[in-house]
Amino acid sequence: MSQAVIVVNHRAGAGAPQVAALADRLSEHLSAQGLSVSTIAFGDDQAAPPWRQRLQAALAAGSEQVFVLGGDGTVLAVASQLFGHSVPLGIIPLGTANLLARDLDIPLQPEAAVDTLADDPAITAIDVGWVNGEPFLCASMIGLTTALARTREAMRGRGPLWATLRFLRKALLLLWRYPYHRLRIWLDGEQLNVETRALVITNNPIRSIVRPHPSRDRLDAGQLGLYGVHQGPLWELPRLALRLMQGDWAHDPRIFQQQARALRVETRHEHELVVMNDGERLRLKTPLLYEIQPAALCVLSP
Repeated sequence: MSQAVIVVNHRAGAGAPQVAALADRLSEHLSAQGLSVSTIAFGDDQAAPPWRQRLQAALAAGSEQVFVLGGDGTVLAVASQLFGHSVPLGIIPLGTANLLARDLDIPLQPEAAVDTLADDPAITAIDVGWVNGEPFLCASMIGLTTALARTREAMRGRGPLWATLRFLRKALLLLWRYPYHRLRIWLDGEQLNVETRALVITNNPIRSIVRPHPSRDRLDAGQLGLYGVHQGPLWELPRLALRLMQGDWAHDPRIFQQQARALRVETRHEHELVVMNDGERLRLKTPLLYEIQPAALCVLSP
């Protein structure tokens, strides 16, 4: 009998009861197709054995599909267990941004995603980005963007008005105080010197229009995208934000962008930088070595 595994982050989405109901709905769909289904609780440290070990055991036993219910960070953690396997990953989006699900045209309504991916989905091979041996499926961020992302996570679960006001206040303070990084970047052997507060490296380039989230035309082009803003006055930031939303930012002198198969980010002295891969915070020692691995992950899509 064919087998499938469902990895469930019960802390994602609207809460454990709703997530459990979604997992049951998906399990019923798959069982109706004749699959033997097992469910694994993501991040349950009390489970024996831990979830990674249970997933690897299921893969060794011949599971042919893996589904994950969670946000981008959960998706990355589960996907990292599938590298080297041809088993496809199905994503039921329960996070805030759900960037990979958006790029795969998976419905953002979880119930619709369950129904879509359980009913004869396509299998697609996508690229995986790496930095110093750590994977990312969407983006790797350095600098101010990591601080803003941590602030947003801290506001999660608060009232929308209170959270918005607190986030704006914190963002303004960060913009005023956050230091610039002097970086030397090597892109496929060519050198770029920048002074910037933030750097974003994407797994495949993003579209020109960022509204409301960045998106990518392709996930299999084998190219990294590099994006950042040169040092300049704070009063220009509203103009830059407007140009980002309108999609005409590519030729703005404050914004730099490049594409490469591999890049190296150097600081003046070796030290640790906070790097955020798909929302997951890491501390990595410079230089940061970025590369892309073509067609390294199989995913389910509509």
